[in-house]
Amino acid sequence: MTMQTTQLELWRSAFGREYTDRNDQEKPERVTSWRRLLDGIDMPKRVCEIGCNVGWNLEYLRRIGVEDLYGVEPQPYAVSRARARNPVFNVMHGTAFEVPFRDKFFDLAFTCGVLIHIAPDAIGAALDEIYRVSRRYIVAIEYGMSRQEDQEVLYRGKQSALWKRDHGAVWQRRYPDLTLVRTLELGVADGYDDCTAHLFEKQG
Repeated sequence: MTMQTTQLELWRSAFGREYTDRNDQEKPERVTSWRRLLDGIDMPKRVCEIGCNVGWNLEYLRRIGVEDLYGVEPQPYAVSRARARNPVFNVMHGTAFEVPFRDKFFDLAFTCGVLIHIAPDAIGAALDEIYRVSRRYIVAIEYGMSRQEDQEVLYRGKQSALWKRDHGAVWQRRYPDLTLVRTLELGVADGYDDCTAHLFEKQG
């Protein structure tokens, strides 16, 4: 059964299209951020971004040597723009609740500014899908905070659209087998708006 949420409806609406138009801009400093985040690990060969929008993160990963790149995106407008920008990237329709790939298909699966837009009662289902399709590594680059409880934040005048939480703790509570390899605090100089990046490795 297809999972539908009010947040998915919002991102598939004109609100989501406006987000895409507003944020479709290159941030080359993120290339360096990705190098720092993945430094010292086996370079993943096949990578998927869950909620890739128009695919800029895929482009940054291509620049550091990842060749087999995939994206999953719920907003049709963003999917078409991502495909037009670089047909080499395998961008397709999908959501964090239904990633259209088999178990352990990717060396690394990640989100960037996506988990914050998933409601507390649905976050577990999203983590389960991301975990399922990752063979080894998981990355979460999200707005965060150190408190355990979720904090809803009004987002561009919309309620029930953004939650701050400790995404690293959320991941490890749900999957204790995840080993935290690295945490980076990323700011404007890194191409992000005060995000925390967690790199996890699956064990066993």
